[in-house]
Amino acid sequence: MHSRLMMVRFLYLLECHFRDEHQPMFYASAMNMTLFQINNLTRKELGKRVYECIQDRIHNEALHLLLHSSLKVSEIAYTIGCYDHGHFTRSFKKREGVSPVQYKRSLAALGMTSGSCATSR
Repeated sequence: MHSRLMMVRFLYLLECHFRDEHQPMFYASAMNMTLFQINNLTRKELGKRVYECIQDRIHNEALHLLLHSSLKVSEIAYTIGCYDHGHFTRSFKKREGVSPVQYKRSLAALGMTSGSCATSR
């Protein structure tokens, strides 16, 4: 049970700080753990290292903002703590296979943009 509680604490910290703290050592220190210990915890509970957890949360927020906001891609990058627009675009394209702009356009083409929820009767 102890590792589950520690995992909840880690996820809470991640949710609070993912926009401004991208280094695994921040989370380890905040939890009074070594990097080795926190990586073991996240591997056991989530099957991935702390760094991967951080990157996944950042990416999920980018996806959410691309779908549910009217922010420009550069504004989204800044919002999630990625101050190098080029790095954000390359990282996003590596994960999704398309650039953030292309992704947002494809959502728009499908009618899946902010405020476009379709309802069926």
